[in-house]
Amino acid sequence: MSTIKDIAKEAGVSIATVSIVLNGKGKERKISKETQSRIYTIAQQLNYVPNQSAKKLRAAQKDSYAVAFYWATDFRINYLARITLGIQQEIMNLKKNIRLTVIPYKVDHLEEQMKSTQNDFFNGIIIANMSNTDMEFLNTTYVPPCPVVLFNRESPKFSSVTMDNYKVGQNVARHFLAKGLFDAGVLTHDTTFPIMRQWMQGFLDTYKEEGHPIGEDRIYLCETSSASAFEICKRLAAEGTMPKAMFCESDVLAHGMLFACYETGIAIPQDVEVFTIGINMPEINDYTVPSLSRIDIPMGEIGQECLRMTVDLIEKKVPSPTVLFLEGKTIIGQSSPLG
Repeated sequence: MSTIKDIAKEAGVSIATVSIVLNGKGKERKISKETQSRIYTIAQQLNYVPNQSAKKLRAAQKDSYAVAFYWATDFRINYLARITLGIQQEIMNLKKNIRLTVIPYKVDHLEEQMKSTQNDFFNGIIIANMSNTDMEFLNTTYVPPCPVVLFNRESPKFSSVTMDNYKVGQNVARHFLAKGLFDAGVLTHDTTFPIMRQWMQGFLDTYKEEGHPIGEDRIYLCETSSASAFEICKRLAAEGTMPKAMFCESDVLAHGMLFACYETGIAIPQDVEVFTIGINMPEINDYTVPSLSRIDIPMGEIGQECLRMTVDLIEKKVPSPTVLFLEGKTIIGQSSPLG
């Protein structure tokens, strides 16, 4: 296992300088950005893990670990229940004394929270909902004090439990195309969410490859709420520009669209078909009117596997990084039945 001494030798600096930088105090101590970047890069190349992690592991009782779960403080807090249920189930399955702490953070500001000394008290960390900015921080400069597992993200540096998110978008497009629905649109959230960008790209690329490219005017950007989706779809109905098929990138948006169509007299699926990504509890989408056709993200299963992988990394049963891919479940409801 590499040490601070190894990093200092490779970087051509003192051990004290390496310690200052890896403790997040490089800027405060006026160490140049170039030197900080060199130290972070070498630490990553040498797979450096701070001694604090080993100390915590030795100090912990057998089969007793503290795990942090980082979750963004935005609309996705609604989905936390599905994931924590999965994590709780896995804790019971493992029959270990695992203390789970949910830590909130602001999107694009993960760096501020991750540099807190609170992480010194955990044996493992699970991180969810990272933006592109957050991922850049993790992949370039962050040196973890213990094993880290990413929830539904891919990284060359960290272990993860994820999905082929590009394929998710492809599958939605193929469902519509098989029914001859060539006039399609996308109702989407903020474009900085990397997973949704993969869903959209897979959807758009598949339509283009089949000779039915979707123009930018058919990509409807709204805020992260059902109310915002409702307003956009109500406007499309008033203008008479509603597409024949709409890919809603979350069920939060799909619920807003269903209500807008109800208010404006647009029939689903006769006038427009709706397909979405299921992130809420399945019952919420099964008992809408009409019920929603969707690819259900296995939130609970991803949570279970993240917890299991975290424990395996702590106990050095698997190498780092380890990546596990899971599949979403296609559920056909009334909003876009099979052709």
